[in-house]
Amino acid sequence: MANKTETNKIEKEADTLTKKILKMLGVDASVAVEIEDSLIKIKIDGNDLGLLIGYRGENLESLQLLLGIMLNKKIGEQPWHPVLVDVGGWRGQREEALRVLVDREVARLSPGRNFVELPPMPPAQRRTAHILVQQYPGLTSESTGEGPNRRVVVKKIEKT
Repeated sequence: MANKTETNKIEKEADTLTKKILKMLGVDASVAVEIEDSLIKIKIDGNDLGLLIGYRGENLESLQLLLGIMLNKKIGEQPWHPVLVDVGGWRGQREEALRVLVDREVARLSPGRNFVELPPMPPAQRRTAHILVQQYPGLTSESTGEGPNRRVVVKKIEKT
């Protein structure tokens, strides 16, 4: 990210664009924009935000993709600025829930059980699960399945 003027311009554009989309959706919410390095963070808070989050965060991911494309096209700078949208602190809550899930499933691994499968989840949540599994020595993870049934499988690393 270059100078303070460009940063302020990007923050203002992100704020305006997000509020415009929320108005079109009929959602009354507050918007806060923050820029760290080249990451544009957009936090949306308010009541009844379930529509923005959607089932398993699918609407949130779509909103993030839409805002990312629109903002980067509008500001027209290189390189691409990633956009992270959080609605009502949902991402933090979901990450904590994933941490608990991974801890519980890893505890189920035993001498006779070499792998466990996590439930199906969207790509962003699978990436988080893979990162969480890396914190356990002797374990690895991979994604299996197709489409909405894609899931993370946690395995013991086989010793050769």
